[in-house]
Amino acid sequence: MLEDLIKAIKSIEVIQGKEREDLKEKDEEAFQGFRDSVDFENVVFSDISSFQQVLKVFNRPLHFENLFWYSESIGFLLNPLHLNTLLDCNLKRKYQLQQELKKLYKKLKDVYRARLETEGGSVYDEHGFVNTGLGKLRVGIDNMINKVVVHIPHSGLVIPDEFRGDYLLDDEELERNIYQYADYKADKFFGGLTSRYDSVISPYSRLFFDPERFFDDDLEPMEKNHGLGWFYHNGILDKKPLRSKDNKEKIAKYYHQHHKKLTDLVEEKLKIFGECIIIDCHTFSNERYWFMDKNSPLPDVCIGFEKFHKDEKLIKEIEKVFLGKEILMNSPYSGSMVPSKFYQKDKRVKSVMIEVNKKLYLQEDNVTVKNRFVPYGSQIGGMNFL
Repeated sequence: MLEDLIKAIKSIEVIQGKEREDLKEKDEEAFQGFRDSVDFENVVFSDISSFQQVLKVFNRPLHFENLFWYSESIGFLLNPLHLNTLLDCNLKRKYQLQQELKKLYKKLKDVYRARLETEGGSVYDEHGFVNTGLGKLRVGIDNMINKVVVHIPHSGLVIPDEFRGDYLLDDEELERNIYQYADYKADKFFGGLTSRYDSVISPYSRLFFDPERFFDDDLEPMEKNHGLGWFYHNGILDKKPLRSKDNKEKIAKYYHQHHKKLTDLVEEKLKIFGECIIIDCHTFSNERYWFMDKNSPLPDVCIGFEKFHKDEKLIKEIEKVFLGKEILMNSPYSGSMVPSKFYQKDKRVKSVMIEVNKKLYLQEDNVTVKNRFVPYGSQIGGMNFL
């Protein structure tokens, strides 16, 4: 698919404002609607939601009347969640696409300028809508490859069917444990970050494996103290045996696959930028579980870090978003994800953990989203870690 995209971009036919009289009337209508309409009702936007649709747009001539379609198509490609399905976090391949999009952006600008210079000078982007939109595209293209990795390890709910028989809880109790202990909807809550930065998101329930724990049980205090290492032996809502150990070695492969993907991505960023920033994203329940200190604080937000990998600028960026909320440092949760290869060894890897109390965006049942989900998500998406 990448080859198809690059081939389509290279073969785009560019038609500037004065060159096609048959497009001029449509061109005028589209631009006039964009100028005068606050709600943009008069402008037809393409709903780009797949690579196939992007290819269809790129097979159309590039003229002012479909400049909006092109912009939205590029916007789709700039979302790392879309690109990673195509490129599997391969930064070399992403670089290839970035170079072609830079050339395409120049063509968009040329078409925009040519349209403003049509005979009589009757068209003028007085509100700067089009130019502002193109400017945002340029920033997005420039930042396609950056030093940030977003890590969301606990939003998943999946336990593969072949391992369901290992669990000792009945189906209803297991589901309650899965949903209540998941960082439920964290992938959506932090979506403003994953739409800008490369991310590693586990689709699996942490009751299947917990990627945030040390694999060596001797190094993991949650395993030694509560039987809750990377492979949980106990339930969450009640202290009782969770599952058999029969398939522990098979499940370890899933753990290692997750960490390999994270480690490889961090390593690529280090090679390109000489540093890497990990944003470790979590949410937590406003209730204490059986293995927690009954007096432990439950703030609105917890910011975690390891001193060796700490970066004050990252902490301040997070504090700005949650201004006015109760924020604690490394309490009730501490530390932040750093792959073992770099942990306490490489200061070029900076990491900060964001823990958001579920009460800020979920109802008391911990699964129903509040209206406040959207504004928080928007503010989080505005955080700049570059």
